[in-house]
Amino acid sequence: MKKGESITSLQEKGSPLIQVADAHCDTLLKVCDDGFSLFDQAGGAVCVRGLQAGGVALQFFAAYIGEAYKPYGSLRRTLELIDAYHRMIRENRDVLFSLCWKEELADTGTRCGALLAIEGGEALEGSLDLLDILFRLGVRSIGLTWNQRNLLADGSWEEASKGGLTRFGRQVVERMEYLGMVVDAAHIAPAGFWDLSALCQRPWLVSHTCCRSLHDHPRNIDDRQIAALAARGGVMGITFYPDFLGDARAGVKAVADHIEQACQAGGGYEHVGIGSDFDGADRYALGLEGAERFPRLWEALGERGFSDEQIRAIGSGNLMRLLAKNLPDRPVEP
Repeated sequence: MKKGESITSLQEKGSPLIQVADAHCDTLLKVCDDGFSLFDQAGGAVCVRGLQAGGVALQFFAAYIGEAYKPYGSLRRTLELIDAYHRMIRENRDVLFSLCWKEELADTGTRCGALLAIEGGEALEGSLDLLDILFRLGVRSIGLTWNQRNLLADGSWEEASKGGLTRFGRQVVERMEYLGMVVDAAHIAPAGFWDLSALCQRPWLVSHTCCRSLHDHPRNIDDRQIAALAARGGVMGITFYPDFLGDARAGVKAVADHIEQACQAGGGYEHVGIGSDFDGADRYALGLEGAERFPRLWEALGERGFSDEQIRAIGSGNLMRLLAKNLPDRPVEP
């Protein structure tokens, strides 16, 4: 950047944006349940205009399995959300495509890549075979738990139990890595986190979290966990949810604080990314209420001395690298 020019001012002049790869949003719930269209600028934090204005090159869309569908009805709910996802892709094909294969990462510069994720291993209903079916339907990441205990592991609400991955959970992780699906440890209890650290052969993800050393919340991860994740080439997505940031009035500064702490705890910036949790919360960090406002965060990091290279890595490069090491190659047609 030239002296006196900020990322935000460059955006306003039409210069290239910092590309964003966002590891978590819940917009799919609005698409499925409310008939939300991504062309509706007022209905959600993620919309076509916001994605374009914010420089979003890749967006994870989570199929969240709500508590009303547990333990029965999880698979049906998952299929409803997957159907809504594919309908959303068809309706927005000019600006959005479903990213399933490693080669498609190169296409994110022209259209926004959408990656289908599942938030809650309850979707498998105890069947390893279902994992292969979900893969064929386009699922490329699964969050093993939400906050409760399930057949795979204990969620963050069960931290006191000190329960980790179950035998079935280990089988799921191993099969996911074989297929080329990203293992997501957001919401998992610490014991399960450490089981993953020992088990995973590929870099893994904590899609939306913050630093526990700055705010002691069971959904945040501590410095030791951050260091272990970094050592394995994983990525943590810093979320914009004020309850995890530590203050109901948290703003851009608080998000930058957690990014800076995550960098320090992990010994560098290569393991830090973004997991906004857009459309999955009732409020967000002030100044970061929608995808179009991502440049405000990059400007704040620049003011703290982060280089362009570091900001670009946090914005998208680190998560893209993780995907390149996990996603499968497109199969060769016979």
